[in-house]
Amino acid sequence: MSLDDFVVEAEQNLKVEELKKTISRLHQQLDKERDKTATLELAVTNAVKDAIADIDIPKVKAPKKDTRKKGEEVAVAVLSDWQLGKITKSYNTEIAAGRVAEFAEKVVELTNIQRASHPVKKIHIWALGDIIEGTDIFAGQQWLVDSGLYRQIFKNGATMMADFLRVMLANFEEVHFVGVIGNHGRLGKFGQHHHEDNGDRFLYETVRLILADEKRITWDIPEGTDGDRGWFAVDRIGNYSSLLIHGDQIRGSLGIPFYGVRKKVLGWKAAAMDGQMPDFKDVAFGHWHQIYQQEYNGITVRCSGSTESSNHYALENLAAQGKPTQRLMFVHPEKGWTTVEYPAVRLGLKEKK
Repeated sequence: MSLDDFVVEAEQNLKVEELKKTISRLHQQLDKERDKTATLELAVTNAVKDAIADIDIPKVKAPKKDTRKKGEEVAVAVLSDWQLGKITKSYNTEIAAGRVAEFAEKVVELTNIQRASHPVKKIHIWALGDIIEGTDIFAGQQWLVDSGLYRQIFKNGATMMADFLRVMLANFEEVHFVGVIGNHGRLGKFGQHHHEDNGDRFLYETVRLILADEKRITWDIPEGTDGDRGWFAVDRIGNYSSLLIHGDQIRGSLGIPFYGVRKKVLGWKAAAMDGQMPDFKDVAFGHWHQIYQQEYNGITVRCSGSTESSNHYALENLAAQGKPTQRLMFVHPEKGWTTVEYPAVRLGLKEKK
């Protein structure tokens, strides 16, 4: 072993010991914080450090480089509405983790089909919010979850999303992550918290810190400024672009409000043309747990599904139930359009009924 290798190993061992001490200290501190009023900033900071220290993070080996160049496409995997922590007749955190892992496998499988004819070296991950379920979005919600915000965000959610991204890193040369916030990421009723504070954003930032040493992944996590809560992002893939939102900005109560979608999309496009927000070609959102796609004046609007199943509220009030799905598509960056789309990659098919 060279002197440099010895120094590196010694530094790593020291870091591990320091992190173990951090875990012990923060567990004790967090137990005390439950019994007294503490600032949210302190609780979040400590929880993030705890999560990072408590998760094993081996380096991901890069895939073999594809030397082909002609006809290259970029994969886009959409993560939407995991509602992590929610309990229904056929859904909980453990089932959610299995379905997210299954989606990762299917992304690789379907991408390899595309690779038979042309290279697909990069993938963009669009996280569209409501990745967590929350605990105080509506009255009685605390009785409908199997874990609190601490585990939803900093334990279970961080592990699931980091594992998903690690599978992508093992199968793609480059990974780009874009994450927007959902209404279930709120820390309480609307307007009762700082505009920066959202559980989805906490989760994204935690995963970014966990994978900070992975140089092949880049991040776009809008934070917002001056009261703007950072509710959207525009992701660009060569000459293609899409506005990413959660979907709670589109008002309605009985399924997707199609007129409301059209009104908002064309309004945002007008604002973009006026320079009030970045321009975009398409729009992607979740929130409604339904597969929906339509075109308005050349703008393709896509709504993605959820990993959730057996939604009691939807069954009683909307007489509707969705199948657990996530969306995958492929983009030609030079031509600026999508080439192949899988709007509903079905999940949970291997589960026991």
